[in-house]
Amino acid sequence: MNKISIIIPIYNVEQYLPQCLDSIINQTYKNLEIILINDGSTDNSGKICDNYAKVDNRIHVFHKKNEGVSSARNLGLEKCTGDFIGFVDPDDFIELNMYEILYNEQQRTNADIVWCNYLLYYSANNQLLGEINSNIVYNLLNIKQKNKFYSDLFYKYHMKAYLVNKLYKKELLSNLKFPYKKSFEDLFIFISLINQANIISFTNKNLYYYRQRKNSICYKNSTQSVFNFDMIEAYIKSSIDYAYFSNNKKISNILFFKSYLYALKNILFYQQRNLYKSEEKYIINKLKSLLKTNISIKNKFTILRITYFPNLYRKIKLLKHPNLIKK
Repeated sequence: MNKISIIIPIYNVEQYLPQCLDSIINQTYKNLEIILINDGSTDNSGKICDNYAKVDNRIHVFHKKNEGVSSARNLGLEKCTGDFIGFVDPDDFIELNMYEILYNEQQRTNADIVWCNYLLYYSANNQLLGEINSNIVYNLLNIKQKNKFYSDLFYKYHMKAYLVNKLYKKELLSNLKFPYKKSFEDLFIFISLINQANIISFTNKNLYYYRQRKNSICYKNSTQSVFNFDMIEAYIKSSIDYAYFSNNKKISNILFFKSYLYALKNILFYQQRNLYKSEEKYIINKLKSLLKTNISIKNKFTILRITYFPNLYRKIKLLKHPNLIKK
């Protein structure tokens, strides 16, 4: 039975950390290596980590100064020894059979990445489904299946660049580093992982609970730098199979539409949004430039709605879900 390394970057999450760790140590898949990176927490998170390590020898705790989630995950990658890697955020939690299901699916398909559905978790009585609504396996070495994967990714399922609801072959991450002190580090790594993968498998089982809260690790980390979307765009063009995208302008435009829309939505729900006005303006202009391209009418309407009336968009979302602050 192969070992799965689970990397958890931790910063001031004492309220949620026990639920997260309980959901991991009680997994039905037992051959786990649980790597806790305490990124300079100033609350009791570090003590909670040490206490759990005393009762479960699969847990390895590393304490470091506060440098951000990317630095913490990079240290986790350096320390892990598993055959497969998973990521969990410390304020989230997972179903007790999540890694057993993902591992069995990987063994069945030999997938480089196995992807499960998730729930946006506000409270026990207020949950929203994630993105995937069917089981499917893509062989990206087959051009037809590759076309279908990108079509499903951008059009059908609108799947997010989250790292946490997936299981990866270790070799995919062996030469990767999360960008230091950059926002949306998931997007950088996600592109490289997709670019390396030959087989990707999805299951529509809801196995990951993605907690929606105001004080997430991403937004409360004081060392996090401002956004650099020029770098994101350059990274997309250099890392992904850009020749493929260049030959399919519609999918290429959708790639940037999804990336910038994701970034803008995060800024709109950022607690210190006033610090990011120049970045907000930059992304809005980028999105408006896509109005002249061949993306769908629906996506053009989305651009109009969110770029010309961002404050209204934000207020409507917060009225529907008053606790909504995206990670």
